[in-house]
Amino acid sequence: MTGLAGQTGLAGQQSERAFTLIELLVAMFLMAILGTAGFQMLFQITATRDRIDQQSMRLSELQRTFYWLAEDVTQIADRPVRSAIDSQLAPLQFNLQGETLFEFTRAGWSNPAADVSPVRSNLQRVAYALDDDKLIRQYWYHLDSIDEAPTRRRQMLSGVETLSFRFLDRAGEWKESWPPPDVEDPGMPLAIEFTLELNDYGEISRVFALPG
Repeated sequence: MTGLAGQTGLAGQQSERAFTLIELLVAMFLMAILGTAGFQMLFQITATRDRIDQQSMRLSELQRTFYWLAEDVTQIADRPVRSAIDSQLAPLQFNLQGETLFEFTRAGWSNPAADVSPVRSNLQRVAYALDDDKLIRQYWYHLDSIDEAPTRRRQMLSGVETLSFRFLDRAGEWKESWPPPDVEDPGMPLAIEFTLELNDYGEISRVFALPG
């Protein structure tokens, strides 16, 4: 009887050890599955966050670009300027030779440090240009420039494949260039339409009315 009880106890201990090992293997297997799933979820969350950040930066670029276009175009002034070589430039010039696509005089250039800075006009000569696939805004500190090169250059937008314009004349017709051909004194257009072809969003168009 004693020998039988001892054998029964020994078998129970072995069964208990075997059951504990199986539990450990199952637990390790489940932990491996959960770890893999957690890693994949973390990777997807990180990738989604990166895409959202890139999209947010892209939208900020677009908003900044159209903000400055609106600020500039809606304050275009009918004021010609003198170039560095003392030739007269029209208030609004389009499709110039070289890198500048669009150049104009605008009003409303505030000078918050007027008391300490050199006196300057509140008019400003501004130009937009394409440099490879980048839209550049540039301006000259002096209205009647003493230097051909702009004073400041700032990248507004990247990934620009093409930039095109249309001009609304006084008769309410859209023109592809300004001044229109065979028109002696067209004055200033009523509005300008900008069409940007971007490598990610395709074509985006905006229309801005000129003052007056």
